[in-house]
Amino acid sequence: IDAPIRTYSSDIVARLGFSVATDVQPEILIIDEILSVGDADFQKKSAARILEYFNKGSTVLVVSHDPSSIRKLCTHAIWLEHGRIKMMGSVDDVIDQYSSSLL
Repeated sequence: IDAPIRTYSSDIVARLGFSVATDVQPEILIIDEILSVGDADFQKKSAARILEYFNKGSTVLVVSHDPSSIRKLCTHAIWLEHGRIKMMGSVDDVIDQYSSSLL
């Protein structure tokens, strides 16, 4: 705990940042790719914590490239392409359309 943060691994920095950001009940919680770091246990705990905030009435904005995380955590999705909205709507509709575009 007394070591400078620059000596921490990126995994520990992500865990620390997430715990600090979720220490209070915010009106809006912005999560940017947090589920792409850490081990499976951290990802599971993070997802549970995010859903806890959602269930308590916070608006949760999740930024992710992982369709399974988006399906698990979100009720609506926005597909951005080159900084512009390509599509917005239900998670399944947006992810299905996005996935089709990759083929």
